[in-house]
Amino acid sequence: MIKSTFHTHSHFDDGQEELESYVKAALEKNFQVFGFSAHAPINIESTWNMRQDLMDDYVDTTKSLKEKYKNSIELYTGLEADYYEGCTDWRKRRGIDYTIGAVHFLINESSGEYMPLDGSRKEFESTLEDGFDNDIHALFRAYFAQIREMLMKMTPNIVAHLDIIRKNNLNNAFFDEEDDIYREEIIKTLDIISLTNTIVEVNTGGISRGYVKTPYPSVWVLEACRDMDIPIMLNSDSHHPNTIDFYFNEAHAMLKSIGINKQRILYKNEWCDVGL
Repeated sequence: MIKSTFHTHSHFDDGQEELESYVKAALEKNFQVFGFSAHAPINIESTWNMRQDLMDDYVDTTKSLKEKYKNSIELYTGLEADYYEGCTDWRKRRGIDYTIGAVHFLINESSGEYMPLDGSRKEFESTLEDGFDNDIHALFRAYFAQIREMLMKMTPNIVAHLDIIRKNNLNNAFFDEEDDIYREEIIKTLDIISLTNTIVEVNTGGISRGYVKTPYPSVWVLEACRDMDIPIMLNSDSHHPNTIDFYFNEAHAMLKSIGINKQRILYKNEWCDVGL
């Protein structure tokens, strides 16, 4: 088994600590491969994305760390890139090895404002009410349609936290996760993921930060990925060096229990399948 994670955030965006702190933690925890994935700069106001003027520093710092630790661990430079109308395509930016595609907000068609999907419960309530007149099915359709558009127009290497909209849905607060329309939208999205050969991440970050009790996406989604031969990747979505392998043992056991025994990672500068 090759221990790895490709989804981490540091002081460059909304995470904590210097990048080298993550490398040291990764070595202590016996990682063989580690990827940085700052939230890419966006064209709208944000408190959690990396600033545009820090991009060169981010790339140069990761490049320096790659050289410094080249005999100890493989390091890769990524970006978690938001997809929205008018967004920047970061895939061919100098020094970027991979992108994690994400939809964190939707546009309000009436006001033109961007509405968060994975903020606080109060923010989700506002998005649902102000943007969709409390029609949860309309929100499902808009969210997954935007992911599908991203997959077709700006295909990332990895899809971030596919069902992030259940972040504030503890005890089915906003919707029943057995809802037929919800599941249909996810299956339609998996169909496009399969066509584009994109990796679905198994993200434990929502657990480490106390939002959910199981990884994104839900087990039934992962079973569908298995049946459709969609590659998966285990990521921590860590915002602190202490959580770079949070819930990994449990996630490994869960994946193996449903018949998933491999993940696709960037290793020796190539995408390849390795055992879990």
